Amino acid sequence: METWNREELYREVWREPMLKLAKKYGISSVMLGKVCRKLSIPVPGRGYWARKAHGYHDTIKPLPKLKDVPVVQRFKFPDPNPKEPTMPEPEPTDDQFLRIKEVESRAIAIDPEARRHPLVRATTKSFRQGKPEDKGRVSTEHDPEALDLTVSKASFDRAIRILNAVVTGFEREGFPVSIDKESRSPFATISGQKVAFDLIEKYRQFKLSEAERKSDFLSPRVRYEPSGVLEFRVGSRFWGRCGIKDGKKILLETQISALIGACMREARSSAIWEEKRRLEEIKRRQRELELRELGEKVRAEEKQVEKLDSWVTSWLRANQYREFIAALEKTWTSAGHDLSPEAEKGKRIIWMKQQADRLDPLIESPPWILDRKHELDHRWY
Repeated sequence: METWNREELYREVWREPMLKLAKKYGISSVMLGKVCRKLSIPVPGRGYWARKAHGYHDTIKPLPKLKDVPVVQRFKFPDPNPKEPTMPEPEPTDDQFLRIKEVESRAIAIDPEARRHPLVRATTKSFRQGKPEDKGRVSTEHDPEALDLTVSKASFDRAIRILNAVVTGFEREGFPVSIDKESRSPFATISGQKVAFDLIEKYRQFKLSEAERKSDFLSPRVRYEPSGVLEFRVGSRFWGRCGIKDGKKILLETQISALIGACMREARSSAIWEEKRRLEEIKRRQRELELRELGEKVRAEEKQVEKLDSWVTSWLRANQYREFIAALEKTWTSAGHDLSPEAEKGKRIIWMKQQADRLDPLIESPPWILDRKHELDHRWY
């Protein structure tokens, strides 16, 4: 038997729905609800999880303090799907990965007096000319001369210092930074790979009360505010990005080496993926050549079989002709017809035997008038 941990169960019922949590303990959601009532644990109300899935943030009810916490026991259920322990994969040892680890191990501090990179100066100019969007942020994303930056004015100074430290860090490592003229996306060229990156400020969403909303039915139901949390994102905007953002205690300013390392990891992954695709393409082409050769062999064999079938068919027909000719010759002889070579029926018998010989693939016969049929077109035949 085990005893329910009140604080732990309280955290769990607000972390995932009761129906899902009950399966973890091998009981029904009704039974789990009874346990929560016995332990005076508040649970989410109806519709809480649906609202949370749509971005609303309802207040979590606090756990009331109890002088005497009741002891509620439960059976200890084994994990229905135990996982076999897996050995961790060995860490790569290639030169590129070792360089990434070395860069990430550095402590790179931001120098507030550092000279601004030309792209950072262009981004500053673009930002100051921009206007805030509906979420209270200014974006330089579509400026072909600027880096991708989407932050509020309050977070701009922080963001531009971080961008400057990252861009100058790239160039110290020999990774030039430029902007793609077609996609207008900034990228660093790392080990031959173009790695896109941007810096964005997260936002919070708040549900408007009825008093705050306008009478218009189509008026917004929520408002947005910049959160002050910055996130450095790596990768293509079309194929998904991985991100590193401010933590509660660790800000991006202290993670410059990790931001540069994240771009280097993206470049390494892209190179590995491209090499995999290249090998797969070679394998696909080899397979295509094998199938092409196989197809030629199959077609050649089919022609031989068709020729054999034609010979067999001709041979059978020739023998049928001879059987028929022999029967006809016997019938005409019995009837007293003249079958001498000069007689009409005799000539007919000779012609029939010649046709049988021409059909027979085992007998070499002289050219036949029908062998020239291909010389005629629709005008003459």
